[in-house]
Amino acid sequence: MQPVLEIRKLGERSYTYTVRATRQTGAPVPEPCYEDRGLTSFVECLRDAAEALTYFPRVYIRFQGRCVGEQFVSRLESHPEAVVRDLLVRYLEGGLPPLPAAPPPQRAEAAQVSAVS
Repeated sequence: MQPVLEIRKLGERSYTYTVRATRQTGAPVPEPCYEDRGLTSFVECLRDAAEALTYFPRVYIRFQGRCVGEQFVSRLESHPEAVVRDLLVRYLEGGLPPLPAAPPPQRAEAAQVSAVS
């Protein structure tokens, strides 16, 4: 399994990121297994995420909902500024097309009702 690091800019100096499992084509987006809010920079997100991902050699990265590539986790920690420059260039060039939005999760009650009906 290779994790997915999703970074979002919330405000001028406010970023958040989540880490989740990859998904199979057509499958719903898995729930995040880790979320951090309130970091002050893109670089800070990469450094913080690198600490959480030390057991993984590589990570897929998404920025603002768009796939911007794959990186070595060690590079997130050792050269975060260079990684940010690279990812922002990919993002501004269009990167990879964004994945479709995940459908909202079904509530357990609704799933039980439809299974009984």
